[in-house]
Amino acid sequence: MKRNKNILIWGGGLRSQNIVNKIKNTKYFINKKLNIKYIFDNSLKKLKFKTNIIFSNKLSELKKIIKDSSFFIVAIGSEHGKARYLISKELIKNNLKPLNNISNHAVIDSTVIFGEGFQAEDGSIINCNAKIGDFCIVNTNATIDHHTEIGHGCHVMPGATILGNIKIGNFVTIGANATILPHLNIGDGSFIGAGSVVTKNIKKNEIVKGNPAKKIRSTSHKIDLSPFKK
Repeated sequence: MKRNKNILIWGGGLRSQNIVNKIKNTKYFINKKLNIKYIFDNSLKKLKFKTNIIFSNKLSELKKIIKDSSFFIVAIGSEHGKARYLISKELIKNNLKPLNNISNHAVIDSTVIFGEGFQAEDGSIINCNAKIGDFCIVNTNATIDHHTEIGHGCHVMPGATILGNIKIGNFVTIGANATILPHLNIGDGSFIGAGSVVTKNIKKNEIVKGNPAKKIRSTSHKIDLSPFKK
């Protein structure tokens, strides 16, 4: 069956606005000539920005929107990487195809391997032989050095520096301007605070901050997938 060219953006916050503003200028979309037709966010009464794109917050309309869409981007950032990942998987189950959103001003070495639904912002740099999982965000001016492996649903926030030969698990958030030193393991679901310097391994679901980074507490990831059960 021939696909239409309609894109659904899931999430109506500021990241959604950023995607809408930039998407027409990215390498990925210039040749595709796709149409951003819908923004869906059942947590908002209305969008915080002006656009001609159709907005819906009604669960009763979701099935129709999905049926009329062929592609999607999940515009959920911050520390909500697991939600971004699981919502994306639900949309794939509904026969939508994830799109990458890679800035013209990102620098990605030809040896880098990244998964589906990848988002790379202006000034981000990813060096040789890095591997990045599905539905990850590498934000503005973040740097990922050689032979680093990053799991699914991660978010490397603006200005963060990940040095070489580091293994990062799934659903990890690395705060703005944080630095991770080489040869470390960062556990699933962990959160590294802004400006922190990580000098030792981080365990699963730990929140750390400071220089050197120290554990503050543990965290959990609660995900609402109820829209797909209606």
